[in-house]
Amino acid sequence: MKFSIVIVEYASWPLTLRCIESLRATRHGGFEVIVVDNGSEGKPSGIPSGTVVVESGRNLGFARAVNRGVAASSGEVVVLINPDSLVGEGFFEGIEAFFGTNPRAAAAGPRILDGNGELQLSARREVSLVSGLLGRTSLLTRLFPDNSLVKGQFPAVTATEAPAKVDWVSGACMAVRRETLGSVGPLDERFFMYFEDADLCRRIRESGLDVYYLPDIEVSHQAGGSTKDRARAVWNLHKSAFLYHRKHGSHGPLNLFSATVFLGLAIRAAAKLAASFGDRSKSR
Repeated sequence: MKFSIVIVEYASWPLTLRCIESLRATRHGGFEVIVVDNGSEGKPSGIPSGTVVVESGRNLGFARAVNRGVAASSGEVVVLINPDSLVGEGFFEGIEAFFGTNPRAAAAGPRILDGNGELQLSARREVSLVSGLLGRTSLLTRLFPDNSLVKGQFPAVTATEAPAKVDWVSGACMAVRRETLGSVGPLDERFFMYFEDADLCRRIRESGLDVYYLPDIEVSHQAGGSTKDRARAVWNLHKSAFLYHRKHGSHGPLNLFSATVFLGLAIRAAAKLAASFGDRSKSR
C-alpha cells in the first residue's frame, strides 16, 4: 500500500521540515511527500530529496491547497497532516493494517496529543447545537470535561483501546482512501479553513462508507503552531461553521433557523476575539 502525504505549508517551513523528518524516521519505504506551499516567501535549504513542492503563489486556503496536493500525488491512501504534527514509529504500518482488514473504512484519524502529551479531542460526533455549545475549547467543555454529555460529543475521550466508528475526525491528521475521494469528491473549496474535514467525513458516511478513530496510532500536534493570525483564524472558524450549517443544516421558515445560527456564531466569535485580545494584553 503506497501512501501520499499532503502537507499544506503557510509560513511554517521549520515545522514542515520537522514533520517530514518524523515521517522519514519511520523508515517506511512506501510513501511520497507533497508539500503545497501556500505563499511562503521562498523555500528554505535542506528540503529532503524526493519531496514534491507545489507552489501556489498565494494563500489558497486549506481545502483548495489540499486538492492541489492530492492531484499531484499517486498513493492509494492520502494522508492529510498539519505541518505542526509529528508521527511516531509504526504510523504507516498501523494504518495499512487497519485499512487492509476493514474494507468499508474510507477514512481514519489517529489519537492526537498536544505538545504536553494531553489528549486532543480529534474524533467527534456530528455537528449540532449541542456540539456548538460543547466545542473542543468551549468554557463548558473545559469546566466539565468528565460530564457524560461532553464525553458523548468526543469519542476520543471514551475510545481508548479499539478502533471506533465515529462521525468525523480532524484534518490535522486524516488518512483517506484515494478511491473514496474519487467517488465522494475532493474537499469542498468553499471552506477556506476549518470544517472541510467534517464536511468530507459527512459525505463519506452519506455514501454508505465508514469513518474511524484509531486510538492505537499516535500523533503529536502542536496545535496552533502554524497559525499566526489568531483573529483571522477565529473569523475563518465561525465563517466555515455557518457555511457547514447552510450546506447541511435545516434553514427553517424564512431562514429563521439560519438567522439564529448566524447570530449565535457571531456572538461566539466576538467572545472568542475579546478573550484573545484580553490574553494578549495580559502577556504584554
